[in-house]
Amino acid sequence: MVRARFFRKDGLYCGFIVSGHAGGRYGQDIVCAGVSSAVMLAANTVTDFFEADASVKIKANAIGLKLNDPKADNSAPARALIYSLKEHLKLLAEENGGIDVVIKEI
Repeated sequence: MVRARFFRKDGLYCGFIVSGHAGGRYGQDIVCAGVSSAVMLAANTVTDFFEADASVKIKANAIGLKLNDPKADNSAPARALIYSLKEHLKLLAEENGGIDVVIKEI
């Protein structure tokens, strides 16, 4: 199961951690490929294109992103992209299963 945890602070999306595997044969699972691609696109866009003040941590089978100042005006595009990633993963979960999407207020 892929676990996607999205974090909000004062109602603003400020980060995520995605970990796990959706099932199926490793390297052959279309759900995992879709999740991995979407998560990497979001993380790279936040840090490299939006140049948001964010921390990214990559571990074996997990990636996390945290906006260091989610209330900053220049964090708005990054917050929107984090929300968009959450919605995308929810749709993938509804269509294919294998993904648990959780929103946590911090």
